[in-house]
Amino acid sequence: MRFYVIFTVVFMLMLLLVLVQLRRQAGLSRRRFWGVLAGGLLLSLLLASTRLMPESWPMAVARPAWWLGYAVFGLVAYLFLFQLVLLIAEGATDIAQPDKAPALRSRRAMFSITAMALGTVIYGMWEAGNLRVLSRRMTSPKLKRPVRLVLVSDLHLGALTLTSRVRDLSRLVRAQRPDVVVLVGDMVNDHPEALRPYAEILREMRPPLGMFGVFGNHERYEGDARSARVFQWMGAELLRDRVAEIPGTGVQLLGVDDPGHAVGAREDIVRAIHAVAAHSDPSAFRVLLNHRPQGWREAAQPRGIELMLSGHMHRGQIFPFYLVVRMSYEFMGGFYEENGKVLAVSAGAGFWGPPMRVLAPPDIMVLDLVPEARQA
Repeated sequence: MRFYVIFTVVFMLMLLLVLVQLRRQAGLSRRRFWGVLAGGLLLSLLLASTRLMPESWPMAVARPAWWLGYAVFGLVAYLFLFQLVLLIAEGATDIAQPDKAPALRSRRAMFSITAMALGTVIYGMWEAGNLRVLSRRMTSPKLKRPVRLVLVSDLHLGALTLTSRVRDLSRLVRAQRPDVVVLVGDMVNDHPEALRPYAEILREMRPPLGMFGVFGNHERYEGDARSARVFQWMGAELLRDRVAEIPGTGVQLLGVDDPGHAVGAREDIVRAIHAVAAHSDPSAFRVLLNHRPQGWREAAQPRGIELMLSGHMHRGQIFPFYLVVRMSYEFMGGFYEENGKVLAVSAGAGFWGPPMRVLAPPDIMVLDLVPEARQA
């Protein structure tokens, strides 16, 4: 709850700057400005209400409220960004060329900024559904046969989910002809009791060697038992701090639960990796399912784990706000290799919060694990 209070306060502060700028650009009277400000406050309360709304309420009520609340947040975020840039430009112009500064606080400037923000939001909503496939090939003498593994993460099923996009994801995964599908956390976002229809669509992926999953932080927020039921509906076997062997392949899957909190998370993840690795077979090709891309250098590599699969980062999801995330995390998305070991970080197949992505398209990852001839 604390996070969402902070989230709402940040939204209100962004909105305040936008409204002050609009007053200057549109020349609103004080009375009209206070009216607009009151409307902005109601929008802030609407955004906050999406998380305060009881999950027992029907999706027919929750869905429009969530879409309106989070779409407005996305629009206000870009209005804030563009207005802030304009305000800085206006200040610089006031010093360098004072006669041109009024153009930057005119109605034309207001309309231009609004059009840019709307255009960015529309693009972002389109990009959020533009799934791409990232591929990587790995060879190892530990493998007994080729295995194609497909990684899906961060779908964030809930009130903002569109059935058509879940169907698109299921079709795209099936088109890769995977042997194994792994769900690396944050598949559940909210309203887990209402997610069975989406889960049954994902169940159609039906890889021949099984579907496996681990919890991300959002599954922990929604409750372990309720989230586990969603994975069960999908037909996925949960690897909660344990090991599963894929028979006849030489592959072992190691799964660790996300700790579900921020403070001390890295240390908890490192401990969990060491604990589960102690029960694995070093002669097998080991694949670690770990929602956050943390603990790779500290635990997975020292334990000799060949491949770690993660998500969580969304590649920042919304440019340029991802720069804030980049300050705290090194591995934002894609494939990383060190000391012959690989870390794969998916941008995720969905989105969190605003229903958009900007310069951070969603993806699934395909990893072809191929036997390498043993040295004589």
